[in-house]
Amino acid sequence: MVQLYIAAAVLCLAAVLFLESLAPLHSGDVPLRRWAHNGALSVLSVGTVLATPLLFWAAAGALGLRPGSGWLARWGLPPWGQWMITFIVMDGLAYALHRLSHVVPWLWRLHAVHHSDVQLDATTTHRHHPLESLLTTAATVPVLVLLGPPVLAVLAYSVVALAVSTASHGNLRLPAALDRWLWPWVETPAYHRLHHSAHQPQTDSNYATVLPLFDHLLRSAGEVPGDAGQLLTMGLRSQRDAASQTVWALLRAPFRD
Repeated sequence: MVQLYIAAAVLCLAAVLFLESLAPLHSGDVPLRRWAHNGALSVLSVGTVLATPLLFWAAAGALGLRPGSGWLARWGLPPWGQWMITFIVMDGLAYALHRLSHVVPWLWRLHAVHHSDVQLDATTTHRHHPLESLLTTAATVPVLVLLGPPVLAVLAYSVVALAVSTASHGNLRLPAALDRWLWPWVETPAYHRLHHSAHQPQTDSNYATVLPLFDHLLRSAGEVPGDAGQLLTMGLRSQRDAASQTVWALLRAPFRD
């Protein structure tokens, strides 16, 4: 399981970076220093994100949860129904936790590390404070233990979310017609770029991880600019200087005034 997830993370990152070189939304020099800072946080973040399926797997074993013993099976759901509910519940929980991180001040201090990137590309995907990732895992695993979904369904959602998140953070210009067609169904680079705008009303929108469904149902979907967000300013209004973008500064940021 560990090897599969890490391989998927590396493959997704390499694939999106390659696509960025072919169809970038913004062209320019390769930002090696920023990539190094994001990469260092990614190593910590991937480890904590991977903890969700691993901890669920461990908890299921410790509690003696066998296939067919969880709530989903007790409700009489067939295997395909359990997979579908697992996907929807995990994506809905990701949406709720993400939206809370923009509302609760101490959660925002952690999540702001992700938003402080002044550019957006595939390396931004795992640019999260490790404590934020740990809190996400701590909130997700108990829900999974109660539902008792198939372990492979949990891993499958984690890999799909990884792929979609990597692509949606990419410095990519999709054909306009394709991007507009995809918006209602899956998060796209243009859809998510609005969320990383330095303009707060835009930042507080488009919280989706995979499915924009929850944004549309709960009225948090923002209007994506016709230029796919090319003219938007990325990042935060503050913490834009080079000193604020080092790994040490990013790790300390939530605890500073």
